[in-house]
Amino acid sequence: MYKNIIANYIGKFWGIISVLIFVPLYIKTLGIEAYAIINFYTVLLTIMYFADGGLTAALNREIASKNNKEYLGNMLFTIERVYLAICSFIVIGVFSFSGIIAKNWLNSQTITSGDLSLYISLMGVSVAFQLYTTLYSSGLMGLEKQVLSNSIQISSSIFRSAVVFIPLYFYPTLTTFFLWQVFSNIIFFFITRFNLWKFIIIDTTYKFDIKILKTVGKFAGGMMMMAIISSLNTQIDKLAISKILSLKDFGYYALAGIFSQVPELIITPVAAALLPKMIKYTADTKKNKLTKLFHINSFILSALATTGAMVLFLFTKDFIIIWTHNIIIANAIENVTRILLIGGVFLSFQYMPYYLAIANGHTRTNVRFGIVALICIVPALIFFVKQYGLIGATYTWLIMNMIVYIFLGYVIISIFLVNEFKKWFIYDTLIPLGISIVVGFIGYFTTINLPKGNYILIYSLIIGLFNLFINILIFNIIFNKTIKLKISKLINNLNF
Repeated sequence: MYKNIIANYIGKFWGIISVLIFVPLYIKTLGIEAYAIINFYTVLLTIMYFADGGLTAALNREIASKNNKEYLGNMLFTIERVYLAICSFIVIGVFSFSGIIAKNWLNSQTITSGDLSLYISLMGVSVAFQLYTTLYSSGLMGLEKQVLSNSIQISSSIFRSAVVFIPLYFYPTLTTFFLWQVFSNIIFFFITRFNLWKFIIIDTTYKFDIKILKTVGKFAGGMMMMAIISSLNTQIDKLAISKILSLKDFGYYALAGIFSQVPELIITPVAAALLPKMIKYTADTKKNKLTKLFHINSFILSALATTGAMVLFLFTKDFIIIWTHNIIIANAIENVTRILLIGGVFLSFQYMPYYLAIANGHTRTNVRFGIVALICIVPALIFFVKQYGLIGATYTWLIMNMIVYIFLGYVIISIFLVNEFKKWFIYDTLIPLGISIVVGFIGYFTTINLPKGNYILIYSLIIGLFNLFINILIFNIIFNKTIKLKISKLINNLNF
C-alpha cells in the first residue's frame, strides 16, 4: 500500500508542479481570457464525469474485490461498449450546443463567438477521450497498479501541458492548444487501454453481458447520481461566474481556485490508495481493522490538508506574486483565495466518510445531501455573485462545505461505524485543525518582521514541518491504547 501511496504522491506532485509552471506561461503566451477558456475546458471535463453513469467507480470496485479474470474481462468488454455510446453522445451534444454556449454564456471582450464555438467543439472531442482514459486508469487503480497508472498519467500530463508549448511557439492560438489536447488524449487513450487489458486478458472470447450491467447497475446508478450532484456542487460557482461576470474575472477566480485545491491534492494520493483496502475489509467484514484504518488515516489526511492550507493562508499574497510575478493578479485574488482555502480544508475532511460509504457500496446518503446542497446553493450563489462579485462566490463554497462536513460525516459514520463519529469529529479533524491554527498564528507573528519575497518559501517549509511534527506527537498520544481509552471515556461523557 505504501508503494502505491508514494506513486500517487508522485503523480499529484507532478500535477501541482505542472500547474505552478505552466499556468503563468499560458497567461503570458495567450492572455488571461484565453486562460479562462482553458479553465472552462476543465470545468466542462469535471461536469461531464457524471456521464459515465458511475461505471468508472463500479469497475474500480469490482476489480478490487474480485479475482475471476473471465468475469472481469466480460465486465470490461461490456462497460467499454457502453462507454463508447456515452462518449459519442458527449461529442455530438457538445458540438450541437457549442454555438449557444459561445453566444449566450461566455462573456469575452476579445474572442469572437465563432472562435469560442470552435474551441468548445474541440473541448467535446478531447473530453470524450479523456473520460474514456479515466475508465482504464480506474481499472488499474482497482488492481492496485498505482505506479503504472501514475506513470501513464504523468506522461500524459507532460504531453498535454509541457510539450504543447512546442506547437504554441510557432502558432500561439487556442486552436493550436485544443487540437493538441485532442491529439494527446487519443494517444494516451490507447496506451492506458492496452496496459489495463494486459493484466486481465486470458485465452478466451469476451462478450457483451447485460447481466453484468444489472449486477453493477445499482451501485453504478448511485455513483452516477453522486457524480452529477458532486460535479454541479463543485463547479456551480465557476459556471455562475462565467455567466454573470466577464471572462477576465472568471480567469481570476480560476487562478484562486488552484490554491484552494491544495488540501485535496495533498490527501487524494493517500485516500486513493486506501479505497481498495477499505473495500476488502468491508467485504471480509473485518470491522475492527476497518475502524482502525479509518481513524488513523482520517487523522493523517486532516493533518496533511490543514498543514498545506495553513502555510498558503499565512502568505497568500506573497505566494501569488512569486507564482505569477503579477501584483495586479495578487491584489485581485488574495481574499478570494483565502476563503476558498478554508472551504478546501472542510472539503478534505469529507474524504474518509465518503470513501467509507463507497467501500460499502452506499450512495443514497451522499445523493440526498448533494441534492439539498444544490437546491440551497444555486440561489445563494447567484445572489452573492451579483451583489459582491468574485468574493461572493466564496461565501457559498465555504458555508456549504462546513455544513456537509458535519452532517454528512455524522450520518455516514453512524451507519457503518457505530459510535465512532465523536472520535472522528474530535480526534481526526478538530485536533489537526486546532494544531494548524495555533502553529499558524505562532508562525505568522514570528515571521511578520522578517524579509519577504522568496524567503517566504523557507518560512513556509519550516512552519509546515513544525506543524507536522506537532501533529505526529499528538497522533502518537491519541492512538496509544491506554491514553486513547481514557480520552474515549471522556468523549463519551460529552453531550453532542
